[in-house]
Amino acid sequence: MAALQEVEAAIQAVAETAGPSVVGVGQRWGAGSGVVLEEGKVLTNAHNARAQSITVSFPDGRTAEGTVAGVDADGDLAVIDVDTAGASPVGWADATPGMGAAVFGLSNPGGRGLRVTLGLVSGTDRAFRGPRGRRISGSIEHTAPLPRGSSGGPLTDAGGRLVGLNTNRAGEGFYLAIAADGDLR
Repeated sequence: MAALQEVEAAIQAVAETAGPSVVGVGQRWGAGSGVVLEEGKVLTNAHNARAQSITVSFPDGRTAEGTVAGVDADGDLAVIDVDTAGASPVGWADATPGMGAAVFGLSNPGGRGLRVTLGLVSGTDRAFRGPRGRRISGSIEHTAPLPRGSSGGPLTDAGGRLVGLNTNRAGEGFYLAIAADGDLR
């Protein structure tokens, strides 16, 4: 029973630390998640940012219209300019997690509320094809279960620090996250 209580406490701690940084992106069809990088900037997947104007839903229930500031369609990344109104930016991890490391998948699918799940890194330096068919390498494969609309949400370590950006289902029970390395930063 103590092990379950430790897991519960870890999930709650990540929700408290990183949860205020996790936003919903879009509405209805095409709804996804994102993460506050700094004042006025939200990071998400490019496939969540198909329109120039995007609704961003914050954890406190507030919504704001944002505009796409930049897109790397080949890398499936987008930055949205939006009034973050003091929402906490996510902290960055110092290193990419290794095989077997505990990771936490966070999302706020289209603004429908925070989700936090626990998983393990099941593969490192994985590759997949982005929306335009470009090979994206260096991603993190993990087992944190995520609902539809989770792409663009952060993958964190136990301290709630960003280690990746969830982007692609890799089959039954696996998800790929773009590593939050120097290139992403």
